[in-house]
Amino acid sequence: SPSQPSQERLVVAADALDLDASAIKRAVLTTGEVTIFNTIESFKELDKKQFLHNIATEMCRQIDSGEVEENPSLLVRCDVIVFSDLKDYKHYYWFAFPALCFPDPPTLSDSILSMEDVMSSDMIHQLHIGYNGLLESSGNGIPPFFIVVEDKDANTVSVKPLSHYPACAQSGKQVLFGFVDHSPLQSNPGWPLRNLLYFLNRRWSLSDVTVLCYRDFSENMQREACSSIVLRVKLSGILDKAGEPIVTGWELNQKGKLGPRCADLAPFMDPKRRAIESADLNLKLMRWRFLPNLDTESLSHKRCLLLGAGTLGCNVARSLTSWGFRKITFVDYGKVSYSNPTRQWLFEFEDCVDPDNRNEGRPKAKAAADRLSRIVPNMEAEGFELSIPMPGHPVAEELQGKVLADVAKLADLIQHADLIFLLTDTRESRWLPTLLCACKSKPCINVALGFDTFVVMRHGVPDPANATDPQQIPSCNLGCYFCNDVVAPMNSTRNRTLDQQCTATRPGLSPIASSIAVEIAVSLLHHPKGCLAQADTEEEQEGTDLGILPHQIRGFLSSFSNVVVQGRPFKHCTACSAVILNQYATRGNEFLLRAFNEPNFLEEASGLTDMLREGEALMEDWEDDEVEELEP
Repeated sequence: SPSQPSQERLVVAADALDLDASAIKRAVLTTGEVTIFNTIESFKELDKKQFLHNIATEMCRQIDSGEVEENPSLLVRCDVIVFSDLKDYKHYYWFAFPALCFPDPPTLSDSILSMEDVMSSDMIHQLHIGYNGLLESSGNGIPPFFIVVEDKDANTVSVKPLSHYPACAQSGKQVLFGFVDHSPLQSNPGWPLRNLLYFLNRRWSLSDVTVLCYRDFSENMQREACSSIVLRVKLSGILDKAGEPIVTGWELNQKGKLGPRCADLAPFMDPKRRAIESADLNLKLMRWRFLPNLDTESLSHKRCLLLGAGTLGCNVARSLTSWGFRKITFVDYGKVSYSNPTRQWLFEFEDCVDPDNRNEGRPKAKAAADRLSRIVPNMEAEGFELSIPMPGHPVAEELQGKVLADVAKLADLIQHADLIFLLTDTRESRWLPTLLCACKSKPCINVALGFDTFVVMRHGVPDPANATDPQQIPSCNLGCYFCNDVVAPMNSTRNRTLDQQCTATRPGLSPIASSIAVEIAVSLLHHPKGCLAQADTEEEQEGTDLGILPHQIRGFLSSFSNVVVQGRPFKHCTACSAVILNQYATRGNEFLLRAFNEPNFLEEASGLTDMLREGEALMEDWEDDEVEELEP
């Protein structure tokens, strides 16, 4: 910007790479390239001399072809090489301002003159007016070079584009070559003069030229003509176009030596913003190098509901966080105990004592949500202390209101979630969420652990278009967690000692199963059919960019092996069968209370009882037939 010589004279704005962006008022546009390196080693190993030589060769070609006459900005070039350390927010850069050089330096044939020494005040005024006209007609930015046609007999001057020189030279009038000089030093013109002189000699074979270093500076809103200077330059010989160009131009660093500069932005970065960007760096690299279709933006907006904030809940939350999920809700009715922090990474010793009640720990769901929000600054985590009603756990009449309120809250959380994980301790606690997910056609991932075995499965869901059809089965033809049972879920903690009630698993099992659950969930969200996707088999594999999408995986830590299994929906399933979904849709809370209170209700409602009776009858007939065959 030539209007402010005391400040920085090169501005690389945020829109510098936008060819359609408007230039800064009264500024010269520069051309050039930004070369970005992937490693600091390649940045350092670049042949800097050859880099500038290639630029000079291109500039010579543009001079010889006449491109410069139509676009003089090609001579005012600025190139930069860059390496960005995205982890530490350090950006290494080195600017080059290519200046074409003569074998023998140009010399002055006269002393340096001010513009007032060679022009009258009327001519200077006409020069300003002509320059303004050239500026208006040029469109975006100031033309860096122009000609001044002087007629001293008529006491007039006119300003024209550089391309008009051949015609003006034939008229016999005196021509000055002007350039917008950004230099604040009275006797030292700016570096673009070198390229202008090189152009005049190489293109038009000129050896004696008069140059106007036009410094359009302003003081108190008035132009100061005295700052502009006039040089009479003598060039030694005519350049050999077949020879190799000589070029210089690498910028000196802060120490005054040839070398790159470094912009360390880390001290100016908001620590939370740094944490947010760093947390997603691995995902950005995955998408760049391996998975261009990875939709990380979509994952960050998916609402995940984790039913259970224990060992499985904590590990699933960890994997979800690594995948970029940023909306996680925990549901758990338990308190943090002293045995939890060693296995459940979202809890610390301090969580084992609730400040409001020192006889017990903090609510698990809220403690997990608070800790997750502190780990990831942009995490939207919530925790609900909520009891999930279960079959085989009768509800006293005075508690029915609270239990039904819990059911309504759970149904609302499932309705507004995009992905549900069943991570509770007991089998029967998974029944109601399974039923609600099937009714609402929500994707549900179930994780269950044994001592050294696990099962991870996604539940099949009815097509939302006809989910209320009593005959509808999951369109993906996949069963749920309860489809393999021929008995209804019941109270699994009854008549068990304390050691039998506690879940005992190998410590490495939960992280393995939890990671697989999240991997299946991410693959499911990337599948074009979503939760309606079929299970991939060895014979038929549709899958996604992440690989196959199985129905369930059963793992055996004792043999360090996994088995991919597909299970069909069971028409008498107590959780997802059409008859159960239909009864819940029509009878609502009455149906649920009977399921909670009556041990055999679900077996009768689903048709399991009749199926078992038919099976027993067939077995009796078969035994009778065998007896008859054995009788003499």
